[in-house]
Amino acid sequence: MIENQLREPPGRSTRYSGMSLIGPPRTVIWVLGILLAALLVYALRDLVLILFLSVFLAYFINPIVKIVESRVIKREIAVAVVYLGIVLSLLALAYFVFPLLRAEINALSEGWPSFTDRLDGAIDSIQNEIVLRFPSADRLLTTREVRYQKLNGFIEQQMANIPALSGRVASMVVAGLLIPFFSYFFLRDSRKIIQFVLDRLAARHIETSVAVWCEINRIVGRYLRGLAINSALVGMVAAVGLWMMGVNYPLLLGVLTGLANVVPYVGPIIGGAATAVVVLIQFKSLSPLINVLAFYLGLKLVNFLVIQPKTMAGGKELHPVLFIASIIIGGHILGVLGMIIAVPIVTIFQESVRLLVERRRYSTAGAGLEITSAVQIQPYVC
Repeated sequence: MIENQLREPPGRSTRYSGMSLIGPPRTVIWVLGILLAALLVYALRDLVLILFLSVFLAYFINPIVKIVESRVIKREIAVAVVYLGIVLSLLALAYFVFPLLRAEINALSEGWPSFTDRLDGAIDSIQNEIVLRFPSADRLLTTREVRYQKLNGFIEQQMANIPALSGRVASMVVAGLLIPFFSYFFLRDSRKIIQFVLDRLAARHIETSVAVWCEINRIVGRYLRGLAINSALVGMVAAVGLWMMGVNYPLLLGVLTGLANVVPYVGPIIGGAATAVVVLIQFKSLSPLINVLAFYLGLKLVNFLVIQPKTMAGGKELHPVLFIASIIIGGHILGVLGMIIAVPIVTIFQESVRLLVERRRYSTAGAGLEITSAVQIQPYVC
């Protein structure tokens, strides 16, 4: 009997006699942890979103901080200098550009009370022009009474949403104050945060964690900087083109086009639609409207073929189905903001999973190989 006990593998008797001492499988613990973290993020989603946007802003400013820091300046001072420079640049921009924008906004607001009548008159003129060219299209066009009913219904619906809209505006103001504040500390203490996390990781996970971090750093930084440059160029081209075509409010429409450009797919439609309404009221003719729509179509092609490859080149592209699905899901969860941040988030997730799988495969393949094996894991430095 003693001999049989000696032949039993170590831990066999405790496996059956001490079942109550064995905890749940590690997979179950991970799943429960992920579910708990997801619930916590959902409960604190407003704060999480502000922190997330603060990190995005920090990624956008970080290259400038690195340039200033390379002049043998401490990082804390470099961050403060960059923030001061950004504030002064915004004040200078406001001093030179804001008077022009204010003049266009004042001109637009003065004509706002008669906006509905002017829009109806412009639509009637366009419809009469279409009927003269294509008489058969008369039965397809709506009358002013039908348009008036639909417009009143839309206005009543928007007026009912004013309390909710006021709450959103207040939240946006608070977020606009907190995001730069948090970004400052993320920039100043980013290295301390990374070092704090790495010091608490097991040694075997450090290399993979650094690789994933470098990939995230590269993807987010390049995407945000490229998106900002791309939107600025598109806005400037739109403003100059509309000014040359004699359209009212070219600077205001250019700013709107540049800001809307950050929203994939939907952004160009928003900018083009707003410009089309202005052109419709201003000219009350079909030819200028077609010219402006052709200009926006050409601008979209130039952006897709020339500007975007230069400003956002070298990025990991998502599969078109995954790209569109991420935009739809992001828009459903967070609206326009979700459509903007969905692409980098899904790209980060995709590349992180790819790196983890590759590292696991390489480590498994190299576990039974000698030192002279051809399987090597490339070090990551960022």
